Amino acid sequence: MNSLRWLFVALLVLCSLSGEARAQSFMIEVKPGAGDVPLALPLPVLPSSGAEAIANDVWDAAWTDLSMSGYFQMQDPKGYVEKGKGAEPGSFTFDPWKLTKTVVLVKMKFYPKGDASCDSTGAKVCADAFVYHVPTGQKLAGKKFKVEAASPRYLGHAIANQVIQSTTGSPGIFGTRLAVVGSKSGNKEIYTIGLDGHDVQAVTRNGAINLSPGWSPDGKSIAWTSYKKANPDLYVKDLVSGRTRTISNVKGVNTSPDFSPDGSQLALARSVEGDSDLFLVDARTGTLVRQLTQGGGIDVSPDFSADGKQIAFASERSGGSQVYLMPIGGGDAKRISITGDFNIDPVISPDQKKIAWVGRSEGGFDIYVADLDGRNVVRLTQDMADNEDPTWSPDSKYLVFSSTRNGGKSDLWISTIDGRSQFKLTNTGGWTQPAWTPGMP
Repeated sequence: MNSLRWLFVALLVLCSLSGEARAQSFMIEVKPGAGDVPLALPLPVLPSSGAEAIANDVWDAAWTDLSMSGYFQMQDPKGYVEKGKGAEPGSFTFDPWKLTKTVVLVKMKFYPKGDASCDSTGAKVCADAFVYHVPTGQKLAGKKFKVEAASPRYLGHAIANQVIQSTTGSPGIFGTRLAVVGSKSGNKEIYTIGLDGHDVQAVTRNGAINLSPGWSPDGKSIAWTSYKKANPDLYVKDLVSGRTRTISNVKGVNTSPDFSPDGSQLALARSVEGDSDLFLVDARTGTLVRQLTQGGGIDVSPDFSADGKQIAFASERSGGSQVYLMPIGGGDAKRISITGDFNIDPVISPDQKKIAWVGRSEGGFDIYVADLDGRNVVRLTQDMADNEDPTWSPDSKYLVFSSTRNGGKSDLWISTIDGRSQFKLTNTGGWTQPAWTPGMP
């Protein structure tokens, strides 16, 4: 299947119902990580039989997304009092939901392919979604969502995003994807995977070691390092055409690529006659633009700020590995990490307010978050084995990283940036070095 199918599937067609969400006089006070707003999500209402499995898949996607959001206390469906009622306003009463102390109620009505109320051609499936504030009986939102019939989980992602928008006033991040290193084939290959752990698609199939994927700003290309020709060389693949270009193949290391915000250049670490330094190259041809660092120990893991004016990296220039921030146009690098003797893999949040990195601690490797100047450090993980490879969500509210906390297998986890809500995304092991798609869904 085309590796870019998700790009087109994710373009959800949003159609307003006749009862569009009316103006709200309030917004529910919720914060990611608090998990203190009781939310109920009954199974979708079906206008006809025969589509239960697909409707349940839509429900599962929405349930997973809302669970990982950290905003809500998901109420166990076994405790729902109401049974077999409708989704539209007036087709049910709020009394049973008040009895279970529900605050946010999300109801769905699913239309299978071929249904005249959705798409008679059979190419798409639809769902009506309603978001209610139970204590007041107010409808916060009502919309119809339509996607290609082959990918019903995107209905669930769209509905979850609508719930987040309706209750917090901010857009949701569900339906986005990760580029990641996976070992499911027995080799380290590059894959893309849905944020919910579903829809895994191969980017490489070369049977070699492939590492450090990074997205282009438009989400149409991925850069990575591969040992397919014995030397760790850097490549870029156009996901639309499938064409792969060699960008950097000097003898020695060519690794940790990061696209500039405009997509025209790539920062990378490569070794030339000694320790690795940071270089800037043309993203299409690999032509050297300029060398960014020189001497003073190993410099690796460059990461652009969203405005392209600064670059974070890890360096051994002060003894041990520490995180630094440097103007891209030249100038002194400022040390950001202060404590610990081994801090690596810095990533700057899209809103440029925070920076995350990996630090070695007494219990292994942990994820740290601080203000961009290094102040107000928060340790997201502790006594949870090894936690590495952080990547920011497009809205700067979450981090995805790899963790070996469950039986030593490396799986992907998502955390709110205060660390209070952490949710496991994959369960098969062998997943490392995630990179989040740029931009909101």
